[in-house]
Formats: sequence, C-alpha cells, structure tokens
Amino acid sequence: MKLKRVVKSKVSWYQVIALLVSGVIGFGLAMIAVAPELRSLFDPAYWGAMSRIEESLRLTHSKYVDENESGFGKLADRAIGGMVTGLDRHSSYYPPVQYKAFQDDTHRRYLGVGVMIRNVEKGVLLTKVFPGGPAEKAGLKVGEFILEVDGETVEGLKLDEISSKVKGEKGTFVDLLILAYDEKKRTVRVPRDEIEISSVENMSVDEKGTGYLHLIQFTERTAREVQDALIVLRDQGMKRLVLDLRDNSGGLLSAAIEVSDLFLEKDRLIVSVKGREGVNLRDFRSTSRKLFPEPLVVLLNEGSASASEIVAGAFSVLGRARLVGEKSYGKGSVQTIFPLSDGSGLRLTTAMYFLPDGSTIHEQGIGPDVLVPCSDANESKLRMQRYGDPSLTSKEFEELFGFSKISDLQKSKAFDLLTGDSNVTGQ
Repeated sequence: MKLKRVVKSKVSWYQVIALLVSGVIGFGLAMIAVAPELRSLFDPAYWGAMSRIEESLRLTHSKYVDENESGFGKLADRAIGGMVTGLDRHSSYYPPVQYKAFQDDTHRRYLGVGVMIRNVEKGVLLTKVFPGGPAEKAGLKVGEFILEVDGETVEGLKLDEISSKVKGEKGTFVDLLILAYDEKKRTVRVPRDEIEISSVENMSVDEKGTGYLHLIQFTERTAREVQDALIVLRDQGMKRLVLDLRDNSGGLLSAAIEVSDLFLEKDRLIVSVKGREGVNLRDFRSTSRKLFPEPLVVLLNEGSASASEIVAGAFSVLGRARLVGEKSYGKGSVQTIFPLSDGSGLRLTTAMYFLPDGSTIHEQGIGPDVLVPCSDANESKLRMQRYGDPSLTSKEFEELFGFSKISDLQKSKAFDLLTGDSNVTGQ
C-alpha cells in the first residue's frame, strides 16, 4: 500500500509539471499571436545575427582608437540607426532626446523660443517670429541675424544643428548674439517655453469672395483648425477656396483623412493602405456630408509630400478639385512609430497607400492639372516673402533680403481658375 502511494504521488507531480510546461508553451504561443515580433526568438537566423552584432559591439568598444566615441551607448545608436536608415529613406531611429523632439513636432509643439531661421548669404536670418512667443517678448524681429548661441558661433553649422542649440528644457534660457538692422550687435537672453504652432499658416478672403488657406502640416489638431478657419472664411464671404499645400511635408495619415472628409460627400474612398505582400489593411472613406462644398483648387509643389499628396490625390481622382503648380514629392509609404523601452523610437515603413483609383504616387508624385513652373531661386524668395514681416515696405524688404518682392504666379493662377480670369505663365 505504501508503494502504491509513492507511485501515485509521483504521477501527480508529473501531471503538475506537464500542466506547467503546457501552460508556459500556451502562454508563449499567445504572446506570439499578440506580438508577432517574438517569433524571432525561435528563428536560428536571429540568434546568428545577434551573435555577430554582439561580437562586433565588444570588439569596437575595446579596440577603437577613440575611447570617447566607442561607448556602448553611442555604438548602439549608430548600429540601430544604420540598420534602419539602410532600409529606405523614410525609416529612421531616434535616440531619446531626438524622439522627444520628434513627438513634439508631430503635435506641432516644441520647447524653444518661437522663431524660424534660414541660412542666407549674410548669415542665419530670422524669417519668422511667432506672435506672443518668448522671442517676440524678448524683442527679436524678423530680418535680424543670429551670430552666436550661448557664446558659440553658428557660422558653418547646419540649420538643424543651430535649432537644436536654441531649443531646450522649459524654464531654461538661451543667450543669442543678434545683429540688428542697423548693424549693431546685442546679446538677448530668451527663455525657452512650450511653443504651439497652428497648422494654418495664413488665411484670407479677397473682394471677389475667393478664400485662401495655407496649410503647413498635418497633426492631431489640423482638421479642427482647418474647420474653424473655413467657418471664419465663410463668415467673411468665402464663395470658393484655394487650399495651399506647397511645402507641406505631410504628417499624420489620420489628419489627412479628416481634412479630406471636410470636402467630400459621404462614403467616398479617400485612400487604401496595404501592408506586406499587398495585403489590404484598410480602406478609409469619408463619413461627413461635404461640410464645405465650395469650388476648390489645390496648390502643390515639390515640397508637398505624404499626407499632402493623399489629400490632393483624392481630390483630383474624385473630381473634387483641380491641382495647380508643380509635381509633388512622391511619398506613398506609411510609417509607424514604435517607442522603445529606453525612451528612443523607431520610425519604420510598414505599409503603402493607394489613391481611390488604385494608383500610387510613391517615387512618382502627383502631376498638376495646370503646370505653373517656379524656379528654385523664386521658390526660395517666395518662402522668405511668406514668412517675412508684411509691414515691411518694398524698400525695407529689398534692403533686408537682398531682392525685390516677386509675384506668386502659382497662387495667382489658382485664383484665376476659380474666377475665370486670364491665364498666367510660369516663373
């Protein structure tokens, strides 16, 4: 009897162990179903790749001539960056600080002083000072030049390098050496603060009732900002609209769909998104009832990309708007942001989008219905005019920027198409 109890006890433990093992396996399979990236753990090729990476990391860390450049953290950033950017030009890796800046930019919010800068022949020019921002309160003005940031010269630096020096934590200060209109230099201490930028850069209605709205990016707030702006323009007598998407590099896919929805009848296909091997992930259709049915023309140029092309492409294919300007950039891929455990992030191309007729603009761009060319030189001038102080006289503008104001022929052509006026030639 005693022997039987021992055997029975052993059988019970075997059953418990079997249940535990099966539970672990079941949990593992469930996790793989939820997170397919975990399948790599069962792939021998994964472990072979990890072995090579680990060996290279150790060797570089211990043998590279400059010890300051071969720390594990720096090497990991370089390795991940190279791996991701080598896939395509739209995938990228963001170390923690850059990832935070990227997130702020997606929300059109960042910690800085509230200026836009541009490299011109004379130096780093302030092309825009945001109303109510720290820079304006500190007395900075459009047309002044930044010579130094916190005692370091900006000569020879790229704009993004200068921008990163100016930005910083809220409540901290940055000292800027400024060259004013009268060639006098002064140092200005400017507090850093949270800056929110509207997606709507400019809007107006002319005497004929033609509205104009310049949209500079697609963010979480864009659709609401556009709708609010259009209501204001309608109250001011808008009968038709020019939607300017020039130099709009895109943003959130969801924002592009929401903006398109404002102008389309219900249940119109806006864009289709397809993943690996052409698998249809989702069709996005309009849900409203054409809140703004006014006649519409959209302005495009080579700086119009991604979400801008979704909106313009949908309007063109569906016959909702005519396109004026130049061929767009040609970005038909969708990126997904994956936060990593240390605060860094990956931006990976995970799908492609297709217009309502099944076509793609990836690496091709969208051709305008009415081509109005603009030279690179004139595009630069128009950008500076757009961001410059409108109160400047023609003489003051020419003295400051080194050229006389020029006509925006693409914009003029868009207005003419809506009102039936004469043709306009290119620049």
